[in-house]
Amino acid sequence: MNAEKFFKTHSLEEISKKTKISPISLRLIRNKEFKKIPKVKFLGFIRIIQKSYNVDLNDLIEEYNTQTPQKNIQKNPQNSIPQKQKHKNSIFFIALLAFILIILGGFLLFNKLNSQKNATVINSTTLIKKQIPISSQIPNKPKKIIEINTSSNQKTKEINNSVESIKKLKEDNLTKKFKITIIPNKLLWFKAINIDTNKSIEYLTTHKKILPKGNYYIKFGHGDFNLTYNNQTISPNTKKVIRMLFKNGTYKFIKKPNKFKK
Repeated sequence: MNAEKFFKTHSLEEISKKTKISPISLRLIRNKEFKKIPKVKFLGFIRIIQKSYNVDLNDLIEEYNTQTPQKNIQKNPQNSIPQKQKHKNSIFFIALLAFILIILGGFLLFNKLNSQKNATVINSTTLIKKQIPISSQIPNKPKKIIEINTSSNQKTKEINNSVESIKKLKEDNLTKKFKITIIPNKLLWFKAINIDTNKSIEYLTTHKKILPKGNYYIKFGHGDFNLTYNNQTISPNTKKVIRMLFKNGTYKFIKKPNKFKK
């Protein structure tokens, strides 16, 4: 059965009720108004119809590819993710590395100067011992050397503490990423974009899917599913298309597509 016979046999209301695809989208597919349907959305709907009715609609897909040039293919949402953040992160890490190198360079220079000063003090003390009687030697000279070394050790501890604080701050930021578990109650299409790596994945499934840890923007074909994120359970329970943003352990629903910040 080809696409034309299929739509003659089944009404749009019947198909919409069974597949949860809106009648408006079905009408555009039936009337072959392909320019009004993005390719990803069109292919997703065709797959749902084929699986629900066990029908072959490959002729409709071929006609879509023939009538729609490549420039009408929906832009990948990952391209709309701001790129300035990448540059900001690079500048931050470069500045951080430069700061650490400056501190280490200053520390090494301080140690070198301190060693030269200690050597001068020791040489001076030796010379005084040779020229001046023991009874007239300046007391407590070794204490000054010990005090300088103690100050040097304190500086080393402060620098080490600063480096450890920077490492701990970086680890705390990494722990804010959580995995997302999606459990469909029925056939579900969704597309997830990792806003940390700009990589996207797409599924049409009835099985549970676990996404790697990270921050995501996800678009769902409907809301009949359960989702766990950061020890939170989410059940939208709606037939409408849902868009959600998951970031640093929190989530929110987005009304318009691609209107989110990284």
